[in-house]
Amino acid sequence: MNTLADWPMAPGHDEGVRGAQSVRRALALLRGVAKRADSGVKLAQLVRESGLDRGTAYRLLTCLVEEGFVDRDEDQLYRLGPQAVMLGSLMPAPAPLVTRFAPGMKRIARIAGDTVFLMVRHGDMVQCDHREVGGSLVKILTTEIGQRRVLGTGTGGVALLGLIDDAEISRIWHRHAADYTARGIPLERLLAMARAVRTHGCALTFDSIEPGVAGIGMAFRLGEHAMGALSIGTLTARFGPERQHELGELLAGELRALGLWGRDERAASPNQNPAPPRSGR
Repeated sequence: MNTLADWPMAPGHDEGVRGAQSVRRALALLRGVAKRADSGVKLAQLVRESGLDRGTAYRLLTCLVEEGFVDRDEDQLYRLGPQAVMLGSLMPAPAPLVTRFAPGMKRIARIAGDTVFLMVRHGDMVQCDHREVGGSLVKILTTEIGQRRVLGTGTGGVALLGLIDDAEISRIWHRHAADYTARGIPLERLLAMARAVRTHGCALTFDSIEPGVAGIGMAFRLGEHAMGALSIGTLTARFGPERQHELGELLAGELRALGLWGRDERAASPNQNPAPPRSGR
């Protein structure tokens, strides 16, 4: 279990800056609340995870509640407050995340000729934040910018499963059981998809959103809690093993250039293993 002492300092910041310790403690608690934005979290769990004493954690959380960054309900469960949500809505367009990824996505789209998607996790959902369309005659436009789907659907959504532990995946499935059932995805299959991604370092999907459309995706972490995925949509008819290898190399190369490949890998390179089981709709 990570405690506050285990969490890395922000680069370029002096540990001795006056007042910085309290700020970092408050931010650590805010991240802990954000991690369970849907279910809420008790003070005792935040104390265990942060390593703070109960009194300090309670005082900092009370301040965050007073400032509107955290809500505390009648069951003493903490969730993100309106101010935390509003800060994200004030980000300029294009968002810094898109600015960071767009050049590499353009390169992939130009070389591959296929469509590249930037998918970002939002709670139990995955959202398309950006896409770049390649020059192939047949355009893969299965996902619009701003569109959301439940995790584990679509190539990027499947890739993200590899960064989520089985217990959390189970909770997500039960919260959206009707949606998953309608898509023909029982819990056992969702867990199997996650294990395949962890084993092979990528997600391969075939006919998951539209018949005749396949994809490859690789997930990455941004900071401690945020996570996203880059994926490429292509035609199933031209997505054999050699093509899978080629597109996997393109994705891995761009993620390495961004410093995002290899930080949290529990899997080998996608090109050193046979293709994982197919993920359907």
